[in-house]
Amino acid sequence: MENRIIQNYQYFFGDQVREIEQEQKTLVKSPISQLVKKEELTFGYVDHVDEARGHVVFKFPKNKAPRLKVLRSLTIISKNAWAELGRPTSSWQITFLDFMKNTQYHSPNSEVLPLYYTKRGNPDYDYVGCSSISLSLFDLFKRKCEEGKSLTVLFFMPFPPVNYYNNLSNYMEMFPSPELLIEPKIDYKDWTPEELSFDENHPNAIAETIADTLKNEHCCVVQGPPGVGKSYTIATIVAKYLNEGKTVCATTMANKGLIELIKQDPLEVFVKHRRVSKTNLSADERNAVPGIKPATSSLAIPSGELLCSTNYVLSYAFDKKHIEENGTPTYDLVVIEEASQAFLTSIIAFKSLAKDCLIVGDPMQLPPIIASPQKNIYKSWNVNTQVEGLQTFALGTDVKAYRIVTTFRLPAATAKLTALFYGNRFWSVQKDCVDFSDCSDTFFPKEGGILYYYTKDYTNGVLSNACIDIISNIIGQIEHYYPTRSLAIISPFKESVRQLQKRFLTDTAIEDLTVETIDRIQGMTVDYAILYLPGRHLGFALEERRFNVATSRSRTTTLIITDVPLTNLPVVSPHVLAFLNNSNHIGESSLVMSQSDMSIMEDILGKNDIKALYPGMEAIIDELLDNNIPFSHEGDVDLLDKDGIVIATAGMLLNDYKIAIDPVDDDSKQIFERAGYRVISSNEFSIDLLKQ
Repeated sequence: MENRIIQNYQYFFGDQVREIEQEQKTLVKSPISQLVKKEELTFGYVDHVDEARGHVVFKFPKNKAPRLKVLRSLTIISKNAWAELGRPTSSWQITFLDFMKNTQYHSPNSEVLPLYYTKRGNPDYDYVGCSSISLSLFDLFKRKCEEGKSLTVLFFMPFPPVNYYNNLSNYMEMFPSPELLIEPKIDYKDWTPEELSFDENHPNAIAETIADTLKNEHCCVVQGPPGVGKSYTIATIVAKYLNEGKTVCATTMANKGLIELIKQDPLEVFVKHRRVSKTNLSADERNAVPGIKPATSSLAIPSGELLCSTNYVLSYAFDKKHIEENGTPTYDLVVIEEASQAFLTSIIAFKSLAKDCLIVGDPMQLPPIIASPQKNIYKSWNVNTQVEGLQTFALGTDVKAYRIVTTFRLPAATAKLTALFYGNRFWSVQKDCVDFSDCSDTFFPKEGGILYYYTKDYTNGVLSNACIDIISNIIGQIEHYYPTRSLAIISPFKESVRQLQKRFLTDTAIEDLTVETIDRIQGMTVDYAILYLPGRHLGFALEERRFNVATSRSRTTTLIITDVPLTNLPVVSPHVLAFLNNSNHIGESSLVMSQSDMSIMEDILGKNDIKALYPGMEAIIDELLDNNIPFSHEGDVDLLDKDGIVIATAGMLLNDYKIAIDPVDDDSKQIFERAGYRVISSNEFSIDLLKQ
């Protein structure tokens, strides 16, 4: 039985790698020239470096710049690529995969985050300032600019972290541990961690309590709801260990969380004395925190120092080649931050690296994003035990657990509603609410809180015109009165976010504007937040943890814009329903629908849910539904071999008619044809084809 559990987990990580590779297949096997036309890849040029901020300004042909605030990867095109592939890049027929495999064609990759447009001399180009660039590439760009030389760069979407999954599988193979077999013993609702609250007369009391527990019991779980000061608390505990000459490793999913930790006051003296290092240190991070060091590849640190690493990089401690060359690093304390984003294996593996382990996270926030979570094989052995690692560990062990119940981020009105997810034991200790007094009272109430606006515009399951109008109004006010304030526009769905990004991530005057899915903004704090819920997949959108994350980002107001009357729908959980009912309803949001209107709306929402599975084929879906033509309402678009492995994928399959629409690549097209399918493009589709 024990071996079976480990085998299931190893299968899961291997299967996630296969899913990622399948999803990337269309991209990596397409010619570069084709991907440039589709704007999947973008070529640009280094214009200059901004040494003070650690930014690089790139120039792109007019209207061809990558979207702002969306993380990309970049690489420098080498002389060998020009010599062998020729010019211009629009003629390159080499596939993206073959190009990236040939390290003679390009430099090592770096992350890059396009941040803002800037004005320069040539009107034929757009100039974009970017951050998050590795130290090595930044220094190279700086040197080449000083020499008066130009470099061509390629921007592309980052490759998913497949090595993270492989390293976790290696850990289970090389370091078998009974803790890998942990399963929850109780339900979350029956979990009762000890409460800790902020006391302004003893501001370090929470950290001292946790540090004492680590000293005596060597492991501790801290549930940190939104905005409770986790980073400061962790920094205070880490400083105690460093003052004692001990080694500490802090790990989390994202670089941003690590920098937030390093910037905390208790760690200032250690940064100043160069006792803090970070993996994948970027140029702007180096400038933002003078004194921080780039981590060594061995992941080892001297006594009295702190290593800050992403989960992805720290997982290389269990890479077989890394172990052969460096052994396994050890620390006196490991801190696993944002632990709700960690797999069970991640928690157990990182815990094994240290004598003491502090696990900080919130089971009421989102677990890691995985591909195809509804697979039957995953359900057969409950993959959630692995995916929801923090919850499994907290509910399946007797490790001491605390819950911090006071929030510095949320205003009182928001905290009162958020308390619904924490046993009604959660309150605000916010000192001063951010001032938006020059803006309209309707959307910017003085005390902040939750606003609920029902648009009645539910026919579009992606982005409604009513939503666009409201967001435009709010952006206009913030641009005019408070352009330095931070604003987040969030939605559960990728397609909605893509449309919102196209609409609003332009040359805005707002310095800090984020447009992202809920699953990618966990841990973020902003001055104002907008949550947009279009008319589709409401069960997914209103899942309690996702909803809790979405409504707890703002220091002031969170505006919920919904195209459907959420308070009238049966998919809403009691906690979410109570939250919505007690929000401040504006506009016509409180209107009750008649039964006939509700039936019409439910029919439209059902169609929207199906259309979301077939992007670009909305008109075909309408025709199929209107004519009662059978097709998968679950989005099944894969052809499987006898072992259940995907061998070909299309945009849509009409299996009863042996028709494959828009295969993803030439390989899939040929496989469908060999399997007896008629292959057509979506432009060729007609109901008459089904009558032949």
